[in-house]
Amino acid sequence: MTPIELSTRRRVTGLTSDEFARLFVTIENKVNGENAQWDAADVESWEIVGPPATADQHLVDTLGAANEFVATLANQIYHAAMPVADGTRLVAYGDNLTFWAEHPGFGGMPYALWNIAALQAAEWIRKETGVICELEAHHPLM
Repeated sequence: MTPIELSTRRRVTGLTSDEFARLFVTIENKVNGENAQWDAADVESWEIVGPPATADQHLVDTLGAANEFVATLANQIYHAAMPVADGTRLVAYGDNLTFWAEHPGFGGMPYALWNIAALQAAEWIRKETGVICELEAHHPLM
């Protein structure tokens, strides 16, 4: 994966370097059982000089898993919200701690992925029903 491809795909996914590094480590640990030690500084350097060969395929897998997660989650949010009426609100989060507290099964997944899924679900609802759903931000726990 080239540096520009990594940078572009991370940004399109809606993740900061830190969030992407956490997601990358979470997925790499689950897939390989390894104790990955990558962090935001690593991701930022990979976006300049390119990732090491040992991380390249894992990065592709991580981006694919993030996209699959968002699509699946958007579908679940969509079906949970249906049928909708004017004034229907979908939940969004402003930080990981609040997101993980309300959804402990998603620990390690950045809240940004949920928010992207909620936006996708809102768009599907708008296209199908004409109802515009608003996102209701849950305030941080701290």
